[in-house]
Amino acid sequence: MVFDIKKKIPLNMGKFDLTRQDVHLKAELGEIIAKHKISYLHLKREYKPDYLEKDFPFGKLPDKIKDFLKENWFSIDSFRFRIKNKKEINLELFEIKLRSYYPNLRREAYIIDMTSNELEIYKKAIKMGFNVFVVVVWLYDDWRYDLSIKSLKDSEIKIAEGSKEFLNRLDGSNPLR
Repeated sequence: MVFDIKKKIPLNMGKFDLTRQDVHLKAELGEIIAKHKISYLHLKREYKPDYLEKDFPFGKLPDKIKDFLKENWFSIDSFRFRIKNKKEINLELFEIKLRSYYPNLRREAYIIDMTSNELEIYKKAIKMGFNVFVVVVWLYDDWRYDLSIKSLKDSEIKIAEGSKEFLNRLDGSNPLR
């Protein structure tokens, strides 16, 4: 709670509820928690695509990895490089979700949702030999959290276009309307 120092009273009286509002802030919070718990994780929002051109301690990135990341830079959440014997370099992609935990959650609450575009990108990554993981950060009311990391399985994904679908309806560009 934020207090007015002079009057020592709460300024907003709990008006903001992180567990139910501000989707973008929740997404960033989930990414930050994941970055601190998963070694060598790169959040793409912290870098520009030209970051991929630099010389890394293991050398230059293979074109296959560099091209894939550049092509999909604005669609992925995070990534890291897996190096074996200082020569074999592979890419690991992470889709990060922050979820609010409530007692008595329905079974559907545990199903990860993503856009069809994101799912296609991840399917393409798997075909190219990259590893794709889903990270779920469960946020509890008392500031505790849990983190689960699973390999992506499209059978465990729900397609939800979310706010994009809603915005398309608002501007009249939705052909189904």
